[in-house]
Amino acid sequence: MMLNWIDLLGYAASGLTLATFAQRSMLPMRILALGANGCFIAYGAMGVYLPVLLLHLVLLPVNLVRLRTLVAELNVGTDGARQEAVRETTMPGVSSGLL
Repeated sequence: MMLNWIDLLGYAASGLTLATFAQRSMLPMRILALGANGCFIAYGAMGVYLPVLLLHLVLLPVNLVRLRTLVAELNVGTDGARQEAVRETTMPGVSSGLL
């Protein structure tokens, strides 16, 4: 079976979504979520998958606003807030620990 580029875009979007769920901290999670949104928007538009397209057109600005808020908090926050956003340890059961 040969995959076309639209299918590959869908698999890339799915992979980015999986990586998003595997993150331990918010900053990389939001960045990966934005990449997944972009890939899913392209996938939905090119493959004519309207529900996928509409969902990610709604999620894209949500993730942009949340990322912007997070970055603003890091810029004015204390060093403790910065460490919290990029920390490597989490509470047991909160993260898969894959990435």
